Amino acid sequence: MEKRGFWSWFLQRITALLLVMGMSVHFFTFHFSPGRYAARYHDEIIHRFCSPGWIAFHACLLALVVFHGLNGLWGICIDFNFSEKSARYVRQTLWFMGLALFGVGIYILVWFATTNGGF
Repeated sequence: MEKRGFWSWFLQRITALLLVMGMSVHFFTFHFSPGRYAARYHDEIIHRFCSPGWIAFHACLLALVVFHGLNGLWGICIDFNFSEKSARYVRQTLWFMGLALFGVGIYILVWFATTNGGF
């Protein structure tokens, strides 16, 4: 834990807990709602998903997923004892990947909401 740092270790645990709670809310709200086999179910889910509150919720969930996954990958990478230069390159690559993944995810959320009557 000394190499990885306390905050990296601590945030990995916190994001895991938040992910379990957030994914539970998502699944029970969007996949296990009453009347899910009704003909109007699809429209209800689209309307619910496109509301600003749920878009914000999913943006936060996306941030948690990206951080948790790439922070875990960083934890694995530092076990290989890279040189300082290689470790810096890997860290910068992971940051770039994280920003790119988050950006694409936000783009898809906003695109979906605007094409389905949200905002």
